[in-house]
Amino acid sequence: MVTNLPHSLLSFDPDPRSRYTFWTFVVGGTLVWLSMYGVNQAQVQRYVACRTESRAKLALLVNQLGLFLIVVSAACCGIVMFVFYRDCDPLLTERISAPDQYMPLLVLDIFEDLPGVPGLFLACAYSGTLSTASTSINAMAAVTVEDLIKPRMPSLAPRKLVLISKGLSLIYGSACLTVAALSSMLGGGVLQGSFTVMGVISGPLLGAFTLGMLLPACNTPGVLSGLAAGLIVSLWVAVGATLYPPGEQIMGVLPTSAASCTNASVLMGPPGAANASSRVPSSGTEAGRPALADTFYAISYLYYGALGTLTTLLCGALISYLTGPTKRSSLGPGLLWWDLARQTASVAPKEDAATLVEDSLVKGPEDIPAATKKHPGFLPGDEAHHPLSPGCDLETNL
Repeated sequence: MVTNLPHSLLSFDPDPRSRYTFWTFVVGGTLVWLSMYGVNQAQVQRYVACRTESRAKLALLVNQLGLFLIVVSAACCGIVMFVFYRDCDPLLTERISAPDQYMPLLVLDIFEDLPGVPGLFLACAYSGTLSTASTSINAMAAVTVEDLIKPRMPSLAPRKLVLISKGLSLIYGSACLTVAALSSMLGGGVLQGSFTVMGVISGPLLGAFTLGMLLPACNTPGVLSGLAAGLIVSLWVAVGATLYPPGEQIMGVLPTSAASCTNASVLMGPPGAANASSRVPSSGTEAGRPALADTFYAISYLYYGALGTLTTLLCGALISYLTGPTKRSSLGPGLLWWDLARQTASVAPKEDAATLVEDSLVKGPEDIPAATKKHPGFLPGDEAHHPLSPGCDLETNL
């Protein structure tokens, strides 16, 4: 670990090309997770499923505890893998063909005398993956039906909407399987790939919501232009980094070797594995690489979300002012973040708010008396403004 100190968490190097530093985790990681827990449809769907706001907060705190344990466990597994395979790298001996196979191989090597444990590990990995994927597929199908199909076809019967939702789930699931199959062709591993996708998509989306909450002058052209610019820039960097990956030295790959491999370990690999040499991180400079390959494309993948968010904010604010900013007087109450708490507190006491929230979720809006139908969790003007919308008015919201 000492040999990789410049690329570790103890490094305060501000160079955005450094893969893992204090700043990449604090700045880049914070924005990635903020976009996932703040504006991701699958997460918001979970929040809305809770009966009250306090229960949603409690569920989120429990989730953070579980996430912390998972991240710590993953970090410990990585340290154990490096120590276990440092002098006999299975990637050098060709026992495995990709870095993602380190963990399954470690389970096989450690629990080779315990039948069933490797299968249990595989079952747990699949169940966790399928749980997350099913939530995302369900969220996309629900958004498509509610925001795209129902407004344009209000006369459709509920039974037909259910069938359409199931069909959309099948289509999105097939697309998910296709992308998963194609992802095996990408380098960098599953973790880097998932953070790259989250940063490219969720980063600009976070920028759009932040722009609406913080800038009263934002308008439709500004938000859409900023969102498009954020997606283009972040996708440009991600594709460039995939086509021209940075060298192992920039990526922070630790040096390994196959010098201490036993005959048994070598025989498990293909012929010629015994002659494998040490792997020393390379600089990645090759002939024919574009000038951006070792500068712009070499930005840490943890910064993709921050790059998309920043681009969306800057471009959205600029276009909004150039095309005519939205007047502050035309905004409904509670759309800007500094108005939200004050407006919510002025509508109803907390006790009434909790009661009405439970009634609206248990009975349904049509069963609530007309005098109390105005939901305190939904600010005044809810008929024209959604509480989770950005600060622009309805016509300027996404």
